[in-house]
Amino acid sequence: MTRAVTLLAPAKINLALAVTGKRDDGYHELRSVFATIDLADRVRVAPHRRLEVRIVPDVGAPRGEDLASRAVHAMARATDREPAAFVHIRKRVPVAAGLGGGSSDAGAVLRGLASIWKRDDVDLVAIAATIGSDVPFFATGARVAYVGGRGERVDPLPDPAATHVVVVRSHARLATKEVFGELRTEDLGAAAAVEALRGAFVRGTVTPQLLRDNARNDLLGAAERLCPAVADARSRAAERGIALALSGSGPTLFAVADDRRDALRTARILRRLGLVAHAHTMAG
Repeated sequence: MTRAVTLLAPAKINLALAVTGKRDDGYHELRSVFATIDLADRVRVAPHRRLEVRIVPDVGAPRGEDLASRAVHAMARATDREPAAFVHIRKRVPVAAGLGGGSSDAGAVLRGLASIWKRDDVDLVAIAATIGSDVPFFATGARVAYVGGRGERVDPLPDPAATHVVVVRSHARLATKEVFGELRTEDLGAAAAVEALRGAFVRGTVTPQLLRDNARNDLLGAAERLCPAVADARSRAAERGIALALSGSGPTLFAVADDRRDALRTARILRRLGLVAHAHTMAG
């Protein structure tokens, strides 16, 4: 048995996200293009005589109900063993922000357990789908992927050339369930943008302008109605000619830059508007 492994659990942005229907299981049918960014938690997974999960700083999840703990239990059930492991998570990715922080931690835990338990034979994506909708993407370790279903279908895509984005974070939190509950028929229409992005990644024709042109998210209207800060940030940025798109169910927003210099300039402009903005590398 491997003694311990340490992995990075990166945040993600949804370059485009379409809601294409309601499933019989109560979830929504989604299509999206996910991409990681160079903002990440650090996850250490080690053998232990019992299950112990430490998250620093504390995110306020009830003990045992965090996604990392659920990942250990799911992996233990799938491999017919006791859910015993020590997991230490150093948080940098904010929670309830649309960046997939908790899901990424869970994906890293699954990959870490597969390593220390020497179980390369298990289907991590199938196990991840029992934990949460974003977890399968992170369980693959892909940096860019087309994601379908409720998140259980993951098709890794070729990495693009160096791409820079500006991420705008909010102190507000949005619960995914509430955002989907606020969704209206008139909000929908991003499916063509998702497919355009998917095709461009496959062909290797991704450009910053193409990403900006197809940065569509069917959850934007719902997020703006539930969180006025989202609409306010987008309005203030638009006055300076900066288009902000929504990641996931929000409230995090992002802008695609032409290059690193443009990303740093855009972040400075947004900070002068009172927004919390930082430049990042996509697929980092």
